Amino acid sequence: MLVPIEHRVVSVDIGFVGAGGIAQGTHFETLDASERASVVGVCDVDEDTAREAAERFDAPWFTDHHDLYEAVDPDAVFVCLPPFAHDDQETAAAERGIDLFVEKPLALSNAKAREISEVVAASGVVAQVGYNWRYSPGVDRAREILDGRDVGYVEGYWWGGVPGGEDHWWRHADRSGGQTVEQATHVFDAVRYLAGDVERVAAAGSHRLVDIVDFSDATSATLTHENGAISHVSTTCATDDGKTGLEVVADGATLSVTQNDVSGTVDGEPVEDSFEADPYAVEVEAFLDAVEAGDDAGVRSTYADATESLALTLAVNESIERQSPVSLTDE
Repeated sequence: MLVPIEHRVVSVDIGFVGAGGIAQGTHFETLDASERASVVGVCDVDEDTAREAAERFDAPWFTDHHDLYEAVDPDAVFVCLPPFAHDDQETAAAERGIDLFVEKPLALSNAKAREISEVVAASGVVAQVGYNWRYSPGVDRAREILDGRDVGYVEGYWWGGVPGGEDHWWRHADRSGGQTVEQATHVFDAVRYLAGDVERVAAAGSHRLVDIVDFSDATSATLTHENGAISHVSTTCATDDGKTGLEVVADGATLSVTQNDVSGTVDGEPVEDSFEADPYAVEVEAFLDAVEAGDDAGVRSTYADATESLALTLAVNESIERQSPVSLTDE
């Protein structure tokens, strides 16, 4: 949907639904430094969290997102919620014509994500999802190298620890979806971004090392892509040293990829590229561009596309539970 130039937003008024976690730790700082946007209202179900966040921007605070939308009527809203907390925050905004930046993961079920996606599509609003690996210079460079080459194999990994306090929602599968859905989804999404959509998943999980979570503390997932490529993603929340990245084997190229580095061999020549960029800031700038233009053509992770990454990670969990492969083409 392209908005005529005379109707485009020139300064973006932003509301927040969810003021803890990544909103507080990342997005507030990014928008605070931006001259292109202003935070004009903050909502959180926790009154103290909402108030403290709003004070930072000298903005009103709310504990009900409907009140935020009614009172402030922002140009766009950042929805930064735990996966279990998604209700009508996105649909209520979209129905009012408010553009959306939604943090991953989208929900805990494909049905909920599809419900939201249908409303978003019907409304015509810009809807971007926070898969920031797609905005990282390392992945950009990898895409540039791989353009026109067949990808044969990708190895992805997300190894880390357990975030949050003793009873933090992340530690419970019925609230977070587990590490694969809530955290390693970035790597699964990046694998899709480089190697294409996935048609089949065969996964296994282990729960032997971390007793403070109630889901697999290590997983192994083999993915068959629609184009014939294969990939594998491993996850664990049992290590003190974080390690995330991708290894790619393609026609004439073998690459190691992180958000800010690419190394390997391309057409027989060594490649060693390092970058300094903040993918969070880049993705927010891309969102502001889209809101100002009224056009999501520059959005690398639309809501509709992000539902495919959610479906992939949920299929990993299903395969572990069933102890058998899962087809995504049946979704």
